[in-house]
Amino acid sequence: MKKVSNLLAIILLMLAFVPAGAQNFNMQLLSSKQYAGQTLANVCGYAADGREYALLGGSKGLIIEDVTVPTAPVTIVQIPGPDNLWKEIKTYSHYAYVTSEGGGGVQIVDMSTLPSANVVYKNYTGDGEINGQLGTIHALHIDVKKGFLYAYGSSLFQGGAVVLSLEDPYNPVYVGKFNQLGYIHDGYADNDTLYAAHIYDGLLSIVDMTDKANPVLISTVETPGKFTHNAWLLDDHKHILTTDEAFPSFVAAYDITDPTDIKELDRLSTNDGNSSIGHNTHVLNDYAITSWYTDGFNILDAHRPDNLVFVASYDTWPGGGQFDGCWGVYPYLPSGNIIATNIEVGQMFVVAPTYQRACYLEGNIMDGCNNLPLSGVTIDVSGNDPYIDEVSGSNGDYKTGQVTPGTFTVTFSKAGYTSQTQTIVFATATVTNINLVLEPLSASSVTGLVVDAATQAPLANIPVVVSNATASYTLQTNASGQFVINCALSGDYQVTAGIWGYESGNATIGANGNITISLDRGYYDNFSLDYGWTSTGDASSGNWERGEPVGTSSQGNASNPDFDVTNDAGNECFVTGNGGGGAGSDDVDNGNVFLTSPAMDLSQNTDGLLTFAYWFHNAGGQGTPPNDKFEVKAISDGQEAILMTETVSASEWRNGGVFNLKDYIPMSNDVRIQFSTGDLLPGHLVEAAVDVFRVVPTGSVNTHIVSAAAASMTALPNPSSDVFSIQYQWIDAKNITLEVSNILGQLVEQKQLSANTGMIQVGNTLPKGVYVAVLKTDKMQSLPVRLIKE
Repeated sequence: MKKVSNLLAIILLMLAFVPAGAQNFNMQLLSSKQYAGQTLANVCGYAADGREYALLGGSKGLIIEDVTVPTAPVTIVQIPGPDNLWKEIKTYSHYAYVTSEGGGGVQIVDMSTLPSANVVYKNYTGDGEINGQLGTIHALHIDVKKGFLYAYGSSLFQGGAVVLSLEDPYNPVYVGKFNQLGYIHDGYADNDTLYAAHIYDGLLSIVDMTDKANPVLISTVETPGKFTHNAWLLDDHKHILTTDEAFPSFVAAYDITDPTDIKELDRLSTNDGNSSIGHNTHVLNDYAITSWYTDGFNILDAHRPDNLVFVASYDTWPGGGQFDGCWGVYPYLPSGNIIATNIEVGQMFVVAPTYQRACYLEGNIMDGCNNLPLSGVTIDVSGNDPYIDEVSGSNGDYKTGQVTPGTFTVTFSKAGYTSQTQTIVFATATVTNINLVLEPLSASSVTGLVVDAATQAPLANIPVVVSNATASYTLQTNASGQFVINCALSGDYQVTAGIWGYESGNATIGANGNITISLDRGYYDNFSLDYGWTSTGDASSGNWERGEPVGTSSQGNASNPDFDVTNDAGNECFVTGNGGGGAGSDDVDNGNVFLTSPAMDLSQNTDGLLTFAYWFHNAGGQGTPPNDKFEVKAISDGQEAILMTETVSASEWRNGGVFNLKDYIPMSNDVRIQFSTGDLLPGHLVEAAVDVFRVVPTGSVNTHIVSAAAASMTALPNPSSDVFSIQYQWIDAKNITLEVSNILGQLVEQKQLSANTGMIQVGNTLPKGVYVAVLKTDKMQSLPVRLIKE
């Protein structure tokens, strides 16, 4: 008897912890059924006269399944439709409305005769000004409060929303459209407000549809994966959820209390956004029921939309893939049972869920040294819930939770700080608050001064980043050009200071160190600081963005870079699309993207010397050779000139070369450089990136550029695979130095010249690349000479 008791105790203990970490929890499978020879798309439901029906989007047409006895579903009828994978269904009164990418407009099914198989149906393809024109439709939603059907992604109006009145539900009437933002993939309509998912723009829009002929766009917001698939309101109508049908994929929650100012509150995925792709989410009693292709479907508690928590899950698809598995769910049957569909092998699932409110852990963490919010603190809760571990944000706040109540230990830790562990009791639908202070293991001060290299005058309001592997501090110099961090974790730091109009300066400083950083006038950007570059374009994805690049690959070749240029300070660059995932997930598609520098004032200069590094990868496609390009333009006072056009693809960073801007455009106070690429028909993989941008103005404040007649250099051979023999002459100059720099502006070789004329050899140890050589004295320098090492 004692052994049985011990075994029972072990089983009960396991049950207390297994659900949150297992594939299936708080779900009971009642039945499943396959439909041979066809796939299933989305699913809807209908209930009448005490009976429940599943409405399944079969590839050969709408399947009506009686699920009144959920363990023994019975097929009533399949209504013929376009033989096509995509099917969407919604209901209004006793009618079902079916749409398909296969055409046919809106199929209307009168279900009043159920459970008889003798149902009446017809197709609506438009009336009035769209008479007979409504064919393919991707999705639909019905504003049941006002009685209007919204058809999305159709053959009309660039795929915008087509609005139909359902005053007579069997005979819709066209009343208006919304296509101001082009294609809409799916949406949610309620009380004359449209919440539209613009999948290719990565936007959720809110639209006032009171006047169907003249809709008013209220606002938009970009969703986490920039591939907005669907949206659904929470019960208070002050918050909304979205999904993204691409990596990274999240269910995201937004505050729309003020619809002109949408605020993201939280986002949640099955695995940091990269494990499975979310498809459709629905809301019932502030629970979000969401289909995830390869993860089946799950339920998250969204009644606290700023802290989303998974509380139930059922895996319908044990296989892999990205777009295989569960298409849709329907949670609104009176019994509470959920109907789910798998695409492949056309499988329906009837599942009984347990809706259980989450247990919440929230709080704030402060730095014990400076009493400032502490970000990057890991919150580790004992147990095996895979979703509960959290990291504090920039304001020191953290919010997490789990479905399992009970006693747990929580450890708060961050490198360089003393960890703390506390015991907490999780209670259902209850928030446990823990605010605490983490003390650094050791702390020191970092101080510095930023000055103009020519005048040594202090520079105020210069952005400064002080960082190492465990900590990062962003600040500005004060009016005296100084910056101070009183409570820095001990260790060595990389310090970067810079502003547009000065070349950024870098230095390494140790604990309690004090440094001076001198900035030369000029324009240099390794993109570790935000200088305000402009990203524009009309592509549906792959816009330019600044950040640490996330690598992608295609057929074993790097498509998006996984790192910036080696040896420059920081890890950032500008890249076209940086969402990760597959090579085609966030590349440039269906248009062009442009990256334009801030204005440069070269009006007091005779020239500007431009260098940069670039990445251009072009591959794949619809059976045709890649046909895209990477282009560089110089712009000055409205005049444009193409500096470079690249059509050769490579999976590596390349030197852009050296350009004398005076040869292309006039020197003005509004000189800009623009980088662009695009995806031409029929469509290919297109990725580009830019790093270590530099423009050296000649005739700058602290240096007088002398003419070629006064100071001359000739390099032979050039290009060279070995050494460069440089013949030089500078009559009347004193203390001449020859300097060679790489495209990062870093000095790689320097030689003091003993005479005013002669020959000297340089470059024998330099790797392949492009370099710039100049002669310098105290206040003067020669015109630069470009050296190419092969």
